[in-house]
Amino acid sequence: MSPRRVRPLPLAPVLLLATLAGNPADARPYPLGTGLAAAADSAQTASSNPAGITRLPQRAIDADVLWFSSRSEWQSAFSGTGRQSNTTDSGNTVVPRFAIVQPINDRFSASFTFLGTSIADDLGDWPGRYFIESYESLFVSAFPSVAYRIDDRWSIAVSVALTYASFEQERAVRNAFDPGFGDGRSKLGADSVEAGLGLSVLYQHSANTRWGLAWSSQIDATRSADNELAGLGPNTERVMRELGILDADLAIESTSPQSVVAGVYHEFASGAAVTADVAWLDFSDFRLSEFYFNGQSFARSGTSYNDIYAVSASYSWPVSDRWMLGVGGLVTNQMIDDDERTMTLRLDAVWSLGLAAQWRWTDSRSVRLSLSYIGIGSAPVSTPAIPGLGSLEGSFTSRDALLFQVGMSWNALLPGRR
Repeated sequence: MSPRRVRPLPLAPVLLLATLAGNPADARPYPLGTGLAAAADSAQTASSNPAGITRLPQRAIDADVLWFSSRSEWQSAFSGTGRQSNTTDSGNTVVPRFAIVQPINDRFSASFTFLGTSIADDLGDWPGRYFIESYESLFVSAFPSVAYRIDDRWSIAVSVALTYASFEQERAVRNAFDPGFGDGRSKLGADSVEAGLGLSVLYQHSANTRWGLAWSSQIDATRSADNELAGLGPNTERVMRELGILDADLAIESTSPQSVVAGVYHEFASGAAVTADVAWLDFSDFRLSEFYFNGQSFARSGTSYNDIYAVSASYSWPVSDRWMLGVGGLVTNQMIDDDERTMTLRLDAVWSLGLAAQWRWTDSRSVRLSLSYIGIGSAPVSTPAIPGLGSLEGSFTSRDALLFQVGMSWNALLPGRR
C-alpha cells in the first residue's frame, strides 16, 4: 500500500521559522535562519528585530519569494495486525513576503511587514486515518512596529502581531456499532484573528559590532468550530447523539509560544562579516489544538513538548565590487521526546546548511539568492491502541527539504555603512 501524501511545507522548520519571523537574508547574503537579531541593514530587520529600523535613513523596501520543496518517506504498521504501510511525501510551496520601513524624524521610524505560512498534511486512505487523515493550518500576520533611537548606540521598538489563523482537520470515523458499514467522516473547521506583542532592542557596541535582542509574546487563540459528520451508521450515530457529540458546541484552543532571539553582528576591515544568533521558544506551553464540547475537554492534549533552542551562524564576504557570498547553518534540539510524539505533530531536531549570494544592481537596489538544505530527524511515533488494530507505530526513513529564496532590497545599507 503506497498512498501519496502532499505537505506544502516541512512542518518542523515552518513552526520554528514562523515563530521567529526569520529572514533568510538582509543587505548581506545570509542563508536560512541566520543574521536575525543584529544584522539591521535592510527593511527585513522589521520582521526579525524592528529596533534596527532606526539605522535606515530613508524609506526602505524589501520583497522576496520563498520556495519550499520537500520529500520524505514514512513507514508504519499497526502492532496488532503487522500490516505495513509505506508512504511518500513530496510537495512544493511558494510563500511571498514584504517589508517596508519609513523614517518619521531623526528619532522615530515605523515599519510594516506581511508574513504568511501554512502547514498541511494529506495522508489519504492510510492505516492511521482514524487519528488523522488530513489537516491544514494557515497563518497570515501583519506586523506593524514603531522604533525610537535613544542615542547613537541604543534603539528600542514595540510591535503588534495581528494574526489570522484558520484550521481544518479531517479524519475517518469507525462505525464501531454498525458491522459491515464503511468509515464515516469528521471534518472540523475554525478560524480567528488574534493579537500579540513584540519588544526589541539594538545596541551599537562599536562602528563594526552591534548586538540585538527581540521578544515576541505568547498568543492564545480560541476559535468556535464546526464539526461536520457524514457517513455514520444508525447505531453509531445514535450512540454519538446520546453522548452529546452530534449537537455539541465545539471550540478549538491553541497556543503559539513566546520567543526570544539574541544575536551579534561583527564586520571585519576586509569587508567580511560574521553573525551568531541564539533563539529560545517556550515550546513547553505550545498547544496545536485542544477540542472542547459544551465547555468540556474532548481528547485534551497531554503531550509534553520541549522548549526549543536554536543556534545559527553565518559568514559573508565580498568577491567583487558588486557581488557578495555567504554561508551559514542552523541547528536545534529535539523538539519533542520520542514517547510524547503524535501523528499530527511529528517534530524532531532540525539542522540546516545554506549558501547565499547578493548582487548590487545599483547603489539603491540589490538582488539576493539563497539555497538551503534542511534535515529533519526520523520522528518515531507510537499511538494509543485502536481496538482490533493495536498501536500504530512508524518513523521517517528519509526526510529532506530545500528552501530557495530570491529577493530584492531598495535602499538597504551598503556594507561598511555603520
